[in-house]
Amino acid sequence: MSDILSFGEPMVEFNSEALGGPRAGSIFSAGFGGDSSNFAVAARRLGGRVGYLTRVGADPFGGMLQQLWHDEGIDASHVIVDEEHPTGLYFILRHGAMTEFQYRRQGSAAAHLTPSDLPGGWVEDAKLLHVTGITQAISASARETVFEAIDRARGAETLITYDPNIRPALWPLHTARAIVRYTIPLCDVVVPNLDEGRMLTGREEPRAITQELLAMGARMVVLKMGGAGAVVATPDEYIPVRTREVVAQDPTGAGDTFDAGFAVALVEGRPPAEAAMFASAAASRVVQGLGAVSPIPRRSEADAIYTELAALSV
Repeated sequence: MSDILSFGEPMVEFNSEALGGPRAGSIFSAGFGGDSSNFAVAARRLGGRVGYLTRVGADPFGGMLQQLWHDEGIDASHVIVDEEHPTGLYFILRHGAMTEFQYRRQGSAAAHLTPSDLPGGWVEDAKLLHVTGITQAISASARETVFEAIDRARGAETLITYDPNIRPALWPLHTARAIVRYTIPLCDVVVPNLDEGRMLTGREEPRAITQELLAMGARMVVLKMGGAGAVVATPDEYIPVRTREVVAQDPTGAGDTFDAGFAVALVEGRPPAEAAMFASAAASRVVQGLGAVSPIPRRSEADAIYTELAALSV
């Protein structure tokens, strides 16, 4: 049985290093992405028992993703192979200091997720369900699947974490704001980053952002602030959480790994501020590598970084 669940759109990633400028050729290395899948891989590597649900195309890319989940030890037994729609792809193009993302995800298999794809008992028997705004954005049926999963989790008292993960390229900002604001009070923990907090609230400073999100009905807000660490806020507490200084190469997947580290630590019974420090430790490792999945640390490495952070925080 899986303790931690996520579902949404996985993608195969093609990561490039430009040769001689933007008009020259590039060498692409294949990898994996998609926020919900990144979360599942990170949660498993960090010690959680993880289940993942999606639809993948009946194509080589869907097969690559299924092999990834098998190799990582993720329960993907409920993944559906869609014979009619393709697996989503994206490309990371690098031109010196500039990074460009190109997506081929329109009409993907995962966008055809429906509430009936959720197996009976899957959500109800878990300890934590993680949902994201990207899953809500990719299609109306995927959005309804998120709300169905939330309803089931609330009925079973399964903990719900929610990363708004706002992507204006996927849906208009006013629509994203409306859906995210509706979703926030349905969940136990909201885990936005600083930019998303600003988009949702119109506030600039972390304390004002967290207070506004709490006023929207959030029970707990964990605000991710990159190199500035994080904040854990409830109606009664406001706790800054430090991170370590690193030379960042690529932020791709760091937020998903933070979410996963927080979820794993929470399921293990650690206090929220301690869970956020563990999450920050894991995420700080991800930004030092390239791509969404390859740099995600294993538990032993994350524990070592956490110990270093904890010592600095005394």
